[in-house]
Amino acid sequence: MVVTWVVPELNADFSQDFEDIIIQYIYDNWSISNPGKGSVLKPNNEIEPDKVSFKPGFPDFFKPYEVAIVQTRTTPLEKIGGKWMFVTGLDVMVRMKRIEKDGIAYDIQLENMEKEVQRIVENYIPNSIVGIKDLIYDDNVSTEKVYGARDTWAKSDWRTVVHIKVFYEKEDVS
Repeated sequence: MVVTWVVPELNADFSQDFEDIIIQYIYDNWSISNPGKGSVLKPNNEIEPDKVSFKPGFPDFFKPYEVAIVQTRTTPLEKIGGKWMFVTGLDVMVRMKRIEKDGIAYDIQLENMEKEVQRIVENYIPNSIVGIKDLIYDDNVSTEKVYGARDTWAKSDWRTVVHIKVFYEKEDVS
């Protein structure tokens, strides 16, 4: 017997991966200007050189500012009747490349981007994205800096990972 699972609000399954859905949501709700978002998710460096690039998947390290997202683990939480509640983890990777490696001044852009992702997650209104009940921080680790043993303030590549969870429901309509 084939089981058919659908998201009740959509009467179908999600038509895109969570990486695509959530990165679009972050882009649409981005409100800071240091650094600001471009006119498209992945702006052209020659036209918009100081804008954030937003993409599903891993950072490509060719842009000065990046927000990338990957799906991690999906877990069924509980079953009520013919419906299952699921949670899927996502890692939002925030990255910046410091232009002047030997600069003494503290660059605030990475912290600004990290706080902006946190603000967007904190202000998610349930079902703002049809079918997604809630968007929250991961219980175990919400945000972590990515450092190596040899890093110094003069390093040029800076990263933070914001761990979030997406809650949604699916029902058996077979």
